[in-house]
Amino acid sequence: MSLRNAIYINAEHTAAGVGDVTSEARGSGARYNTGKAPVELIPIWVLAEYFDPIEPDNDPAFTEARRLLFSLGNWQRGIGPASQMFGGFFGDWWTDCALVFDYGRKKYAEWNWAKGMAWSIPLACAVRHLLAILRGEENDPESGLPHRGHVACNLVMLAQYEATYHEGDDRPTKWLTPQKAA
Repeated sequence: MSLRNAIYINAEHTAAGVGDVTSEARGSGARYNTGKAPVELIPIWVLAEYFDPIEPDNDPAFTEARRLLFSLGNWQRGIGPASQMFGGFFGDWWTDCALVFDYGRKKYAEWNWAKGMAWSIPLACAVRHLLAILRGEENDPESGLPHRGHVACNLVMLAQYEATYHEGDDRPTKWLTPQKAA
């Protein structure tokens, strides 16, 4: 069994949906998470370290997904803004991102996500899609769209929330920030 096949996270752990697609209230952005692994409970830097020694076989998607895990791990610990993660995307991430937002407009409602939600929600979603890329998957089985577009959408959400929805910041930075040696 390859390492890529060994990284499935047990999806028996479920998280309920969040938000209310019909509400206009701030923070009511809806997301259906039933049956999805709550990867936001894992320090993302630990996942990134797990993949660091794995050879990517010259696969740019694998290399980019691994780089983004490191960036998300730092961001989860309060190091740097979400917008720093956009640098170095390969291929046409932005078109894929727009297609995923269009899919979300039909699944939820147009601009539903912009109302805000706990930051851990798009963080977990981005990580689940990155893990799928690291398993060698290209497209999301539900939407049929590239996982990288889903990752980009979630990074856009996080960057937007940093600018407009500070009350959604539920990162465990107090517990995950590296301590300085005495």
